Amino acid sequence: MAEILEALALRRARRAYDRRPVEPDVEEALWEAVSIAPSHGNSQPTRVVVARSPERRAALTGALNEGNQKWAVAAPLLAAVLAVPAHDFPQTNSDGTVRHMWGFNAGIATGNLLAQATAMGLLAHPMAGFDEPAVRAALGIPEEIRVLVVVAAGYPGAAESLPEDLRKKEDIPQERIPLTALVTEDSWHEAQGISAREWRKRLAEGH
Repeated sequence: MAEILEALALRRARRAYDRRPVEPDVEEALWEAVSIAPSHGNSQPTRVVVARSPERRAALTGALNEGNQKWAVAAPLLAAVLAVPAHDFPQTNSDGTVRHMWGFNAGIATGNLLAQATAMGLLAHPMAGFDEPAVRAALGIPEEIRVLVVVAAGYPGAAESLPEDLRKKEDIPQERIPLTALVTEDSWHEAQGISAREWRKRLAEGH
């Protein structure tokens, strides 16, 4: 168990990539990690489209926001993680409202991908900063399919390859909400309502 926690704790959303290609068997392990992720009702709504050709890569990179374009272009793997809402097994509450599970399921699959990448010595950086219609156009994705994140993956590179503003972010410590505020017993505690940003501020101030 400790080994799993160590791999999870080592994951960082770094931006400096070595341009060396990811070996086919290593890449396949990433997608295998997505494949074996649990999903509600074994619905398996997650899909991945890898931008392989130079034309598709350029189109996908162009769909990212300006900040992500600065560094993601160097990553040897760029892929969109998708969900198929039609494959959902929704749950109906007692009041008749419906809880859709496809986003949750695809989130678990993405977590598997990130953990597997870290365990193999890769970086995997999920990006939310993109134009969803533009990603669909870049990769021929139908309208009814949701694009959840775009993931850059590859081997770590030198931080010196990044613009100065991004270089400073590479090794910023990842302060986490304390377990005492994350998990409580029997009832909600007001400390659980404090945002992660506020917790980081308190930790920085020594509280």
